[in-house]
Amino acid sequence: MPVFNINQNFNRLLKAEDIDGDKKITVDDKGPKRFNLISINGKSFEVCGTFHLSILLQELYLAKKDGKDELDISKEMIFQLPVDRASSLIKNYFWKGLTRRIDESNIKASVTDSKTHSEKTYIYIPPRDEFAFKYFKNIQIKHKDLNLSVEKLPPIITDKYLHVLNKKPGLLVLALKKDKSGTTSGVPFVVPGGRFNEMYGWDSYFESLGLINDGRIDLAIAMAENFFYQIEHYGKILNANRTYYLNRSQPPFLTSFIREIWENIEEKNKAWLKNALQYAIKEYHNVWVGKDRLTSTGLSRYFGSGSGMPPETEPEHFDAVLKPFAKKYKMAIPQFRQKYLSFEISVPELEDYFLHDRAVRESGHDTSYRIDSVCAHLNTVDLNSLLFKYEMDIAHFIKQEFSDRFNYQGKIHKSSDWLKRAKIRKELIDKLMWDTKRGFFFDYNFVLKKKTNYESAVTFYPLWAKLASKKQASILIKRALPLLEEAGGIAAST
Repeated sequence: MPVFNINQNFNRLLKAEDIDGDKKITVDDKGPKRFNLISINGKSFEVCGTFHLSILLQELYLAKKDGKDELDISKEMIFQLPVDRASSLIKNYFWKGLTRRIDESNIKASVTDSKTHSEKTYIYIPPRDEFAFKYFKNIQIKHKDLNLSVEKLPPIITDKYLHVLNKKPGLLVLALKKDKSGTTSGVPFVVPGGRFNEMYGWDSYFESLGLINDGRIDLAIAMAENFFYQIEHYGKILNANRTYYLNRSQPPFLTSFIREIWENIEEKNKAWLKNALQYAIKEYHNVWVGKDRLTSTGLSRYFGSGSGMPPETEPEHFDAVLKPFAKKYKMAIPQFRQKYLSFEISVPELEDYFLHDRAVRESGHDTSYRIDSVCAHLNTVDLNSLLFKYEMDIAHFIKQEFSDRFNYQGKIHKSSDWLKRAKIRKELIDKLMWDTKRGFFFDYNFVLKKKTNYESAVTFYPLWAKLASKKQASILIKRALPLLEEAGGIAAST
């Protein structure tokens, strides 16, 4: 493979092709779009076209950034197809750039939060994690420049305490581990974008698919371990590990996450799977069929505890909602907002609105006309399809990996127990949500006791979860798909 002097070719390339001087090569640059790449031994090959020239510039820059003077460059590297190039960058650069860990090495970035504005920074520790409390207390003492306060959460998180936290929001710790030398570090996770420093719920599942595809199953496993930590110490998989997310989860993909790992890992560790399955069952019972989310229909809903406006939003975010109430009380919106948030004014209509808003945020579909102002009253197609898959996945693991006997908290679970749950859920979904004539699954309003009739892409969740019958699938494809299919994909709604 030819070896090239980085600086010489980098400078020549910019001079010849970066006409507007922005250190990029785009269609706006009216250069010759032909560059002769010369190796150290005098051999060369020509690179033509904006896209391939931009690849060359990227490779030279990345090598230069790494402190290299020379670089092996092949034609295969430069003449990649766009999809292959994107995949290569994700695999070799982007995963690294999106990986975070909460420990001393990254503490300043971890506590930084663009959604809050506070002079003091806070880290909150679960009440039963003494090791983490001592570890982060030592960091607080060592890094006085961060103006950091490390505090323990109470055993029970009440709505009143959530309001206290809103005045001093902070980071919720994730799992720590010790290596063989005794060094403590945070268990790593991937964030959905460069500006984030916290681990998100359902984003993590989809990130894990990419990680596994790119040979980073180790990082996918680490993220699952952080989910187990959240269930153990915060009672649920959080929307994300910030205090203002303590009251809500996100769409449940844990069993799918576990299954992807288990089916792709080379060395099967039955103890790991047993632990993972116990956490999935715990989350299922305590969160998704717990008292706040299981409804009178036997199906589940999204729900976020608390009251008032979500603190992570900008102050003016809900001004359009507050405006008529401010007018009623003859106040300017900022004054009304302050009095409402401090409980000087009680407005039941607003509490109803924010009850639904918190549920919308837990659903991950924020914001959507489908569920806005009504979400907490809905058995949604997506959530109940996901829970059907939980039930089927758990049944699968119990039968295939644990000889159809799984001990959870002293009770033996058999696959038939979970298949029965799945059967009941499917029957309820078919009865309350399926519309044969229109060819859609619709969310069910359990307060009004009727379907919503809002045509949306969540109608395809039962296909992915393998809940829909062959007949339903055929009708969906015939009637729903033409209404939602657009150039490039599926529209969220009609």
